[in-house]
Amino acid sequence: MDAQRAYRRVSGTFGFFALLFSTAVGTAVVADGALSRSRVEWTPALVLAGIAVVGAVALRAGRKVASAGYVEASRRRRRAGFSPAFPFTLAAWVLAAAGFGAVAGTAVVAGELRDAESRARLQALVDFPRPILLLFAGLVLLAAAGYYSWRFRERHELLALQAAGIAVLVEPEPPRPIQATRLWLVGTLVDAALFAGAIVPRLLSDDDRPTWAELLTGGFGVLAGPAVVSFSILLLMMVNWSTRRSAWRALSHPASLGALALVAIGYALDAGAGLSVVGAVIGVAGILLGSITCLNIMTRGAQPWMGLLYLAGNYVYGYLTAPNGDYVLPQGVTGWIIAVLAAAYAIREAIKHYREWTAVEPPPF
Repeated sequence: MDAQRAYRRVSGTFGFFALLFSTAVGTAVVADGALSRSRVEWTPALVLAGIAVVGAVALRAGRKVASAGYVEASRRRRRAGFSPAFPFTLAAWVLAAAGFGAVAGTAVVAGELRDAESRARLQALVDFPRPILLLFAGLVLLAAAGYYSWRFRERHELLALQAAGIAVLVEPEPPRPIQATRLWLVGTLVDAALFAGAIVPRLLSDDDRPTWAELLTGGFGVLAGPAVVSFSILLLMMVNWSTRRSAWRALSHPASLGALALVAIGYALDAGAGLSVVGAVIGVAGILLGSITCLNIMTRGAQPWMGLLYLAGNYVYGYLTAPNGDYVLPQGVTGWIIAVLAAAYAIREAIKHYREWTAVEPPPF
């Protein structure tokens, strides 16, 4: 299967970014206390690392036992139930990330306490909003756990279920235009809700009302958000050799090429030929086409992982981007309520997308 072969190429990417973000969190936590003491304490990090190693090894062993029981129970029932692979994998990765982040963070801080410039960099990391840092780390850990649990299921569960004639993996059909439009509406609704969370408190204030330029820029950002997020993610994936093929499969689709071509033509007419109005109309049409199709990041390449990355990126884009382009936490109670509701909606769509691409069904007879 093309999608299955494609996502096997990204194996190391998930683990790398999970450990990278765990190091960032660990560095921020360790630096918070070390800057005032001008030294680091290695004992807590080493103890946590030891607990993490023992716990992760135990969870991996437990996952194998639980998976064997799941396969055996599925054979008796003649249908595939809920696999225990993901909870075990997620718990193991949380422990491993905590232990690695503590040790790596302590090492980073120990090396950065030398001079004023290094200490200033540490202070900037400490001052960075901790919820945002934890959000990034949590999203990456969920992605890593989802990927490695599915790889485990491929080797230890799906082959056995298929050999027993119980279940086979069924990939979804390419979405019809109405489904593609729905995907666009999903991203747009999340962005719109989060934009409202940032703008409503300012509309109700007396001294910080947004300008019309901010409202227009923010409104266009909501409509163009899916295209911006999709293109940014695919561009980053093109840089990484292990994800380049998957990104190219999404970008080479006729709809994606058409959207990019319209944007390029619009820019050329505006900048080169002086036809600003015509160029703007064509460019906006390309951006909207890119938003509606999400540049096929949800339907081609290494799925469901690219789609999950898009949903996470789209949420972070709306969650952190204020109407003036600054990255901020939600403002006031209203902002936090909308942010939580949007997160719940994005998680629901992510679960739905994951299930569509990892569905196992009874084989056709």
